[in-house]
Amino acid sequence: MNKRTLIDWIIATRPWSFTASVMPILVTLAYLFYLQRCEGMAVNWLPACLTLPMMLFMHAGGNLVSDYSDNVKRIDLPGSLNGVNHIYSGKFTPGEIRCYGWTLLAVGALLGICVVALSTVEVLWIGALGILLPLIYPWMKAHALGDVDILLCFALLPAIGVSRVATPDYHLETMLLSLTYGLLTVAILHANNTRDIRNDRRAHLQTLAGWLGGTMSQYVYLLELTLPYVLVGVFVAFGWLPWTSLIAWLTLPLALGNIRQMLKARPEEEQDIATLDQKTAQLQMAFALLLAVGLVLGGWFLLQSETAWI
Repeated sequence: MNKRTLIDWIIATRPWSFTASVMPILVTLAYLFYLQRCEGMAVNWLPACLTLPMMLFMHAGGNLVSDYSDNVKRIDLPGSLNGVNHIYSGKFTPGEIRCYGWTLLAVGALLGICVVALSTVEVLWIGALGILLPLIYPWMKAHALGDVDILLCFALLPAIGVSRVATPDYHLETMLLSLTYGLLTVAILHANNTRDIRNDRRAHLQTLAGWLGGTMSQYVYLLELTLPYVLVGVFVAFGWLPWTSLIAWLTLPLALGNIRQMLKARPEEEQDIATLDQKTAQLQMAFALLLAVGLVLGGWFLLQSETAWI
């Protein structure tokens, strides 16, 4: 067996995917900051901030459990384009990856218990779903429901969970806000699955992209990348978000570039969009980060205007 370093253990968790779990927390925290400045709402910041490492451990553990499942089912074979080769390369055994994944999920669960102890037991149902969804992801992915799993895990649940542990309410408007970056997160998976249509069919894996087919999957990707910008504009127009949130529109050129690459591609030819999932992850990170900055700036401008008035 090859000698493993700390870097090997970190890389096995696919850390480049962590933007999907970090950004929902950052955007929700930024929105709570905006509400605090806008409405004078009290925010319990400690448990809210603890949800960030909790999500990271849950995400990493879910990645490993998924990799183990795909290896056992022979879905990801040597030479596949998804970059997951730590098992086939001999760096780790399948059993090690499985134990590693369960260990990280357990750490995430312990952090979840801390969050509950510092806030309210009312969020236990969210934590339970947060543990269950990564575990059943392989099954949901195989039945064209992986996109739903990802939207729940990396958008809706973090948004309402963070808002509830930080305040006495769920603030359901955070669910609407989560659709903006959440659709981009789902687009990461959809780009991956569109690229892997042929490979997944060989493994008898029925993803949403495989069920829709190449052409329809391209248009779904187009919708997933355009709706977030429309939603931000609508939310600003209705006064739900500060005008500074429009700074997220600066990422529109990146989105258009990704859309062009997808629409020009032949989904059955994996190489055409081999790295589109990575580019979509970069777009999601940039969009969500700028949206969070816009919300913080909106709260800051409110504070400055109140100070000036006084």
